Amino acid sequence: MLGLDQAFPPMGYVDTQTGDIVGFDIDLATEACKRLGIELELQPIDWNNKTAELNNGNVDCLWNGFSKTEEREKEFLLSIPYMKNDQIILVKSGSDYKGLDDLKGKTIGVQTDSSAETALNDNPDFTNSLKNVVKIDDYSKAVMEIQNGTIDAIAIDEVVARYYLIKNPDAYTILKDEDGEDASLATEDYVIGFRKGDTALKEKIEGALQEMAKDGTMADISEKWFDADITTVGK
Repeated sequence: MLGLDQAFPPMGYVDTQTGDIVGFDIDLATEACKRLGIELELQPIDWNNKTAELNNGNVDCLWNGFSKTEEREKEFLLSIPYMKNDQIILVKSGSDYKGLDDLKGKTIGVQTDSSAETALNDNPDFTNSLKNVVKIDDYSKAVMEIQNGTIDAIAIDEVVARYYLIKNPDAYTILKDEDGEDASLATEDYVIGFRKGDTALKEKIEGALQEMAKDGTMADISEKWFDADITTVGK
């Protein structure tokens, strides 16, 4: 049973046309389970309650753009990393912000209990300069809030931000720093979270991922979703 936040595109989310749960992580998990002869079941959960959902046995892993942190290393059994991700700032197109300093006195939205929220907490000078940090249930709501003007920016995973940029390139832009590079709050690894002690399941999944990286299947899945191989297994 795979636990996921069903509003985290392009890693795992509900396709509004079909009602199916789709995404990069879903394709990755589907292929891994197929190779292991395991029937994959997808279980959307309240991401705020992910620890309880896993430890109570309601799901067997957390696999949905799950970032590695020191706190999570203590709390969960984490897989090898399979992708890198930056925590960046998304702003409305046409905004004249240049760097994090320009957001002083502004309002930023962030998903509750997300890695982006952790990144904000780890950058207190920047966070304390803001007028307000608004916690939002999921990023689909956050991008609507930024269009409505109720928030000025969103702290968000780069891979999620780029999904929205592809879907609506004229609506949003990634905040740049003074050098013209994407302003980053943190660089992280995506991993899979297992219960402490579930070493056998972890090792089986990792073995499947390593096979997929070696034979090119992982690269193909990445190309499908990101138009490039941005995975890191075996590299």
